[in-house]
Amino acid sequence: MIATVKTESTDRFDLTEGDIVKKLLRLSLPTVGSQLTQMAYSFADMFWLGRLSSRAVAVSGAVAIFMWLSMAPQAFGGKGAEIGVSQNLGRRDYGAARDFIRGSLFVAAILGVAVWMAYTLSAPYMIGFLHIRETQVAESAVRYLRISAIAMPFNYLHYSAVSAFNASGNSAVPFYCNMIFLVVNAAIDPLFINTIGGGMGAEGAAAATVLCQIVSCVTILILLKRSGHGEIRGMRLTGVPRREYLRAIARWGSPAALEGFCFTFFIILVSRVVASFGSEALAVQRIGNQADQFSYFIAAGYGAALTAFIGQNYGAGRFDRIRRAFRLSTAVMALWGVGATAFCFFGGRLFFRLFVPGETAVIEMGARYLRVFAACQVAACLEGVGSSVFRGQGRTLFPSVVGVATHVLRVVFAWRLSAMSLGADGIWIALMGSAFLRGAGIYLAGLRALRGQPEPEPERGAGY
Repeated sequence: MIATVKTESTDRFDLTEGDIVKKLLRLSLPTVGSQLTQMAYSFADMFWLGRLSSRAVAVSGAVAIFMWLSMAPQAFGGKGAEIGVSQNLGRRDYGAARDFIRGSLFVAAILGVAVWMAYTLSAPYMIGFLHIRETQVAESAVRYLRISAIAMPFNYLHYSAVSAFNASGNSAVPFYCNMIFLVVNAAIDPLFINTIGGGMGAEGAAAATVLCQIVSCVTILILLKRSGHGEIRGMRLTGVPRREYLRAIARWGSPAALEGFCFTFFIILVSRVVASFGSEALAVQRIGNQADQFSYFIAAGYGAALTAFIGQNYGAGRFDRIRRAFRLSTAVMALWGVGATAFCFFGGRLFFRLFVPGETAVIEMGARYLRVFAACQVAACLEGVGSSVFRGQGRTLFPSVVGVATHVLRVVFAWRLSAMSLGADGIWIALMGSAFLRGAGIYLAGLRALRGQPEPEPERGAGY
């Protein structure tokens, strides 16, 4: 244990004391904003690609599935920073917090390079697995995937660095960084798609995004060293971590990585079924998934903030603050889920017209997609609240097991329902049902887990 006198900067980001509402707002608004900017990267790509054709959007959609798969190993480094840093800052063990940051970056670098090489070599086989009927779409998707894979090591390092910022209570810096590069990406997208080299087409969107992701990663690492938590600012980011830290990172990250892998692998299986209905169905899945995940990304961003809050307070033994934050978060995310439900049910046609104007078949199929997904929005928003209870305490296994189980169900039901007269709509129903079960199950389990914690003690001067 390293004895340290808290500085003004430390007090600002200390989540174990002070008004809970203010602390959660200060932490969650930037993390939610960062999630939205990440989603906006995809929106920018789809906006410009939709001006080419629905086939260009289908190319992006086919590759996006495998890019989601590549995100699964990020959990090894990200959870090490998220849990290790937050809990040890709560205990005031700043030396261990530094070691977990170095360890998470070390793991992220190794895994990022390995995944990049694997994707580059196997891109034709990965796209071929989808059995895309249009040869032109499949060939363009292979090139798109290879270009996108270049950024993987940088994306892994970026994710771990952002997790360290969030865990320390300083989520504003990653948000501002992401916002700047979102604007840059949206501005250069049309140049790469339509102008540079005579116009790169769909692959130009990938090249523009990769360029922004590389520069964003370098920037966030510099900021982590210079602008982190008061007690870890100026730390050395490189070096081989000790084995005990690597073991802890692996223990926390393995369940989340397995869940992420299973989620995307089963989505790939579902996408193979979707591809059998043509490029229009793939375009609907790509665009509709972004709209549906608007609420999911909000929940994930808020969940990251709540995980950091619970992690610091768990390390400090402040279970009273954990309970209060859980109740407040339930109300906030349930309200957001109601709004997302209304948007999905009533705004489907308008949303799809933004990306594929004039393609009536895609717009109509997309409107049905979003009406189906309106039924699971509240449960999806509450999932982040429930899972934060477990992950903030380093108990990452349970939410991952529930996630894997529901991912298996979605494949089974998607295959069965699509074979009936429902067609592609049967796939959307299967995806919605599994999302509802996962969100409701994890939230109720988190609520039950809190009842097993020590009873709260009166906290003088604490805000609610």
